[in-house]
Amino acid sequence: MTKVAFNISMSLDGFITAGNQTREEPLGRNGEFLHEWFFSSGAEGDAYVQRLTSNIGAVICGRKCYDDSIPYWDENGPTGALRLPLFVVTHRPLLASHSTGIYHAVGTIPDAVKQATSAARDKDVSLMGGADIFRQALAGGLVDEIELHIVPVLFGAGTRLFDTLPEQIKLEPTSMLETPLARHIAYRVSRCEVREATNYI
Repeated sequence: MTKVAFNISMSLDGFITAGNQTREEPLGRNGEFLHEWFFSSGAEGDAYVQRLTSNIGAVICGRKCYDDSIPYWDENGPTGALRLPLFVVTHRPLLASHSTGIYHAVGTIPDAVKQATSAARDKDVSLMGGADIFRQALAGGLVDEIELHIVPVLFGAGTRLFDTLPEQIKLEPTSMLETPLARHIAYRVSRCEVREATNYI
């Protein structure tokens, strides 16, 4: 069964970008350190990356993530030679050079999830960011799993992942892997039950 999994690299103090973001450095000063684990984690890390990517059938991102990533993505999209379909939540047209059948502009998050789930063909959908899209999808009950890649760095500023959540969210840990450049923790998402306060006086 297809699930929607949010995958993101995060600093130990909860930031998914560093501070001082610019057009040249959309992830902020030294923000690329968040993704070094993907390319340089040794044999165990490489096996983890292979497992992580092998069951993905489609990808969703927000407009800011798309705009920030344009310098790094070509006509194949974020998955390179895999050429997995990417659904960008936006009301503005995408680059003309991205009209390759890989990139798809979708007006709402629920529609993006619906179309990506269909395109994934029984594989999983990867929600890759950014933070605002993730929080909206989480609030709408559209995220089944959260996979955090916690990198041992303290940024002190940047874009926080878990600001302004609309409600309490209960997470059930399903796996954890320690590699030299990141700790990878997967959680299944469920809603917290509302409980009446107990008067102990």
